[in-house]
Amino acid sequence: MRRLFHNRSTDPWEVVDAKAVEPVSAYTDEEIEDMEIMRVHSQTLHGTYMFDLKTGADLRRAVVFARQRLLQEAAEKEYNLFLTEGWSVTQFRKGKRHRAEVRYVARPAYAVTKKLRTPPPPFLAMLGGKESL
Repeated sequence: MRRLFHNRSTDPWEVVDAKAVEPVSAYTDEEIEDMEIMRVHSQTLHGTYMFDLKTGADLRRAVVFARQRLLQEAAEKEYNLFLTEGWSVTQFRKGKRHRAEVRYVARPAYAVTKKLRTPPPPFLAMLGGKESL
């Protein structure tokens, strides 16, 4: 029997691009010295998130969102910052549709500090687009 219509749901997602940043320190040595680190989680937290994309800037926003979501999960366990952070992004395409899988990894800690600075995800410039989100 001949197939008259092409079923788009069976088309596979094609990998278009992949980038990764290994976990690096989120704070400078001076900033860490100014903190009173009370406890550090015994394991690295991992989060995997899927996003449908419309523009390239959406890719940067997806990484920022993944970081915020993982930080919320850490806050539920009573941690308030990440000592180390890293991420990977895999971009997919199916026809005109674009999707990204963001995997975010971080080592949460609880610290007392006068100025708690929340840095952006490391090396976001690798993804191109605007510098500020």
